[in-house]
Amino acid sequence: MKYADFFKTWEGSLAENMIHRVTNAALILVVILLLIMVMREEKIIVLKPVTLGVDAWLTKSKSSESYKEAWGLYFALMTGNITPHNVAFFKERLKPMLSPQIYSEVIDAIGMQAKNIKDDRITMRFEPRFVEYEAATDKVFVYGFSYVKGATGKEDRSERTYEYRLIIDNYAPMIIDLNTYEGKPRSEQVLLQIEKQEQTQRNNNV
Repeated sequence: MKYADFFKTWEGSLAENMIHRVTNAALILVVILLLIMVMREEKIIVLKPVTLGVDAWLTKSKSSESYKEAWGLYFALMTGNITPHNVAFFKERLKPMLSPQIYSEVIDAIGMQAKNIKDDRITMRFEPRFVEYEAATDKVFVYGFSYVKGATGKEDRSERTYEYRLIIDNYAPMIIDLNTYEGKPRSEQVLLQIEKQEQTQRNNNV
């Protein structure tokens, strides 16, 4: 039987109608699935960070390395350039960007530092030399020279690294870990070397 002749019959019309219904239902399902995928897909925003010379991208919960580097540099410049006059301002600016896990500890430390700065009339400034992101640990290292000047006017220079771990929460950066220390960045490789040296020293002392 030819299909053209079959579809001219009543049974053929019913079969064709059923095929159209199934096809339409399948198309509707595909459209619904596409809509769900589009709605669930995170919108990517392309940015040009002021503190860096490369483009960065941002979604609701993720970002590019350059975006984290830009914020790391911003935090280091803010925390490394403290005077008795701006320490309170810096503290208020940092509060919304701290994760609940480290909030109390950091705020207490800043409060103590603020008291020392005001009592001793200390001025701090930081000159960054490079910014580095370590993918293995998701850390941003900002390295440079720190200058501390007291009431006597004498200024002491030292190497300093600011170390941050950042996440993106609803398009906003949040600090989940921060540390600062003298010297160059303590990357994963550097920490492994230090651990090996300490282990060797312990073995020699036994």
